[in-house]
Amino acid sequence: MSDMQIDYQKKYKRTKIINMVLVSVVIGILIGSAFTYGLIGNQGIIEGSKVSADSVKAINTSYTSPVVEVADEVLPSIVMIKNKQQLSSGFMSQSVDSGTGSGIIYKSDGYIITNQHVINGASEIEVILHDGRSFDARILGEDEKTDLAVIKIEGNNFPAAKLGNSDNIKVGQLAVAIGNPMGEEFSGSVTAGIISAMDRTLNMGTNKIKLIQTDAAINPGNSGGALVNKNGEVIGINSIKLSATDVEGMGFSIPINDALPIIEELVENGYIKRPWIGVTIGNVTEALSQRYNVPIGVFISQVDPSGPAAKVGLRTNDIITEIEGDKVETVSELSKIMEEYEPNDNITLKIYRGDKYIDINLQLGVMPSRLS
Repeated sequence: MSDMQIDYQKKYKRTKIINMVLVSVVIGILIGSAFTYGLIGNQGIIEGSKVSADSVKAINTSYTSPVVEVADEVLPSIVMIKNKQQLSSGFMSQSVDSGTGSGIIYKSDGYIITNQHVINGASEIEVILHDGRSFDARILGEDEKTDLAVIKIEGNNFPAAKLGNSDNIKVGQLAVAIGNPMGEEFSGSVTAGIISAMDRTLNMGTNKIKLIQTDAAINPGNSGGALVNKNGEVIGINSIKLSATDVEGMGFSIPINDALPIIEELVENGYIKRPWIGVTIGNVTEALSQRYNVPIGVFISQVDPSGPAAKVGLRTNDIITEIEGDKVETVSELSKIMEEYEPNDNITLKIYRGDKYIDINLQLGVMPSRLS
């Protein structure tokens, strides 16, 4: 046998021996692992392991959703609101339930935040607490433009909710919605999701408001309830949801930081003091502009005889084209500009009258409560 063949056989034997050793080591590791971690009998994991059957059970049950703690803390502060209205039939009149909504106790002496549409038109309001107690409530103030209202029940030591800071929220954070969807049968419902977006601007009637978007389920009856963060702090007042066959998980809440100044003013005054020009207005569209050869802007259709506009000589058919140098082409643009001012501020309006432009100085008044 040649030297080359002898050398090849030696190498082959060494390789075979090494492979056998490696296989034995691997099998040993697997068997050891099985005995250490895998062989679970009636007595639990075998003696010698550092993990017991009780430990495994503890691991499986130790996690508790933060929503549980949030619900325990916040639910007592959420109330059901019943809107009762007078129904007349012939010579008879009776109070009937017109709908239900939710509210948030935000002061322990019975002050409750809700949506304006929840109490709109009510002749009587009944508030039912989480513990089942029932109270008659009175309206302290309501504001259709922001869809906010404050009502009050008499008493003390009610469970007031903690108010958070909606300016600190971030997309993706936990959001818990608590309220009374679909009436008494589903009162005290808790749904959870995340903050989907912030500063969403939506139309509510003729008004535009900024809202927090969440995928936590918000249904009819949730209105006026709380949107809460992981710390059990109210960051929003649940208001509306988008309802369509191709839409899912799009609910909206009024940020608490935006709501608080409105709420405080409603408590103090009963309505919101907004700047007032004292005119009824409409849009001069591009089509109207071309047809009548006038500029695009906001035309005055009526002047309130007691308002600021009447005092400075504004007239029907005047067209407002600018406020303090800011271009005005639509009623919504004018409304947005007016939000920057307060009652008693002085402003300059650029008016198109006849065939020329004129500047008119005006001191803003306070919008009557019937119009706010």
